[in-house]
Amino acid sequence: MFIPSLAFSKVKYLFFVMLSLVLNNSLHAKELIISEIKNKIQNVDIYGNKFILNKNYIIKNGDFVKSKNQNSYFVFNNVKICLAKNSSVKFKEIKSKNVILEHIKGNVLVNKIKNKNLKVEISIYKKFIFNVKDKVYINQFNKNKFLVRSFFGLSYKPFYSNQTFRLKNNTLYKYDAKLKETKVSNILKDPLIINCLTNKKIIDADKNYSFACMQNGKKLVCGYK
Repeated sequence: MFIPSLAFSKVKYLFFVMLSLVLNNSLHAKELIISEIKNKIQNVDIYGNKFILNKNYIIKNGDFVKSKNQNSYFVFNNVKICLAKNSSVKFKEIKSKNVILEHIKGNVLVNKIKNKNLKVEISIYKKFIFNVKDKVYINQFNKNKFLVRSFFGLSYKPFYSNQTFRLKNNTLYKYDAKLKETKVSNILKDPLIINCLTNKKIIDADKNYSFACMQNGKKLVCGYK
């Protein structure tokens, strides 16, 4: 009787070891760990604690991330988030394979081309939710107005709808009461687009270009000058 009992104990022990490994891997998959930061980025957690983001920080639900007076970026789980100066996003929801960001202010570029397994969505103005397949650039240039540039595989749905719409590849859209295709001169000169589509370790501002919008009759004309 002793030998079968000993064998059963070993099997039971191995079962718990395997179960522990599975649970630990599942927990680890849910963690968004910062692996790289460029320039100072402030974080405010759900308890109101303010601090500067550091490498190895684990991002949590409700974290409000804001750049200072410099273009900045941070990387977690092979997802690169680039922020123009004085821009901000909030982590609304974090699940094992899904992250929902809320774009609060300024310009942001999300590059997740190195992580196809993590689903990243961006909500804006509680009007749209963009499903980022690889990259997206969003510029909030005015109150309730923004530009969004698709690259490949960008779709969206209205906030209170399940209907999904796909945007054209490599196309710029402007939201001003409704979302429609537009053209902006020198849009590709934005430092976020120049630097964040690659693995560059710098994100310097190009002082030769600044973004501005001007009213031309009934049309709002925007561009980098």
